[in-house]
Amino acid sequence: MLKTPYYLIDKAALLPNMEKIAQLRADSGAKSLLALKCFATWSVFDFMAQYMDGTTSSSLYELRLGREKFPGEAHAYSVAWAEDEIDQAIAIGDKVIFNTVQQLGRYQPRLNGRKAGLRVNPGVSTSSFDLADPARPFSRLGEHDPAVIEPALSALSGFMFHNNCENADFDRFDEMLTHIEDRFGHLIAKMDWISLGGGIHFTGAGYPLDRLAERPGAYPP
Repeated sequence: MLKTPYYLIDKAALLPNMEKIAQLRADSGAKSLLALKCFATWSVFDFMAQYMDGTTSSSLYELRLGREKFPGEAHAYSVAWAEDEIDQAIAIGDKVIFNTVQQLGRYQPRLNGRKAGLRVNPGVSTSSFDLADPARPFSRLGEHDPAVIEPALSALSGFMFHNNCENADFDRFDEMLTHIEDRFGHLIAKMDWISLGGGIHFTGAGYPLDRLAERPGAYPP
């Protein structure tokens, strides 16, 4: 008998979601990262790593967890990196993503010539709950203005967009992605990668996974 309380994770129930992730990766060429702020039960990381490419974090300790327990890439993002954290984040993160151009400029000398990522806020989302809406009015999550971002392009390798929240509507996702392309496409074309964040509920029943995989876009993988 197991002592209670304990968490019980049924790998048989987890497998269908992993298989959908694997299908999307194979059909689209995109990578899939586990957001540790949503799920950090490392006892199943070895199982999940067979279907995913790594982890993305929102703090130094999440970054360390991803690097130490989950094979693959470890993406490092924080709204506000602390002075005593940034050097370690740069040392162990495959992609270090900053929240603002100002934050990027502050820590750019510590990167030793390495290019960084930047969070970009497109101003549109699927969330109806303001507290959890990363693109709500007056949000400080990411840069909003292409004119502010453009002078920093030489220091950047990619952008992170995160504006979906439990979005099971592919057509709405398509509309928002079109908005992103229309507003930031000229900047995206100069990047090596983009991240579309989480909140796209493509593992849900009936989601048109084929349409998501085939959705064209003039941007890097």
